[in-house]
Amino acid sequence: MRSRVGAAAVAAFSLLGLVSCGGGVPQQQNYATVYGTVYDGTTGQPLSGATVSVDSVLTATSASDGSFSIDNVPVGPFTAVEGAGGYQTHQDQGTVASGDHFLLNVTLYH
Repeated sequence: MRSRVGAAAVAAFSLLGLVSCGGGVPQQQNYATVYGTVYDGTTGQPLSGATVSVDSVLTATSASDGSFSIDNVPVGPFTAVEGAGGYQTHQDQGTVASGDHFLLNVTLYH
């Protein structure tokens, strides 16, 4: 009888351990956001329709006010390439930590 109670207790605690591992606070995500505004280098005005690409994987297009935002950028160093039709391509580098909001304002020239 004693061994059955002991085995049942071990099984109950094991099950409790599995259940407690599955719930609770989610693990911290190791991502950041890169955001900013793209400007025309000649006029100084915001440039809509420009493409901003991070590590050739994540891409955004600037809005009518020149703004862009790229979420889920992995932590660590990154390379951003910015361009638009009729403008020279530009490249920037930076490093982000988990949860960062990295401001990247860009000026493109013809």
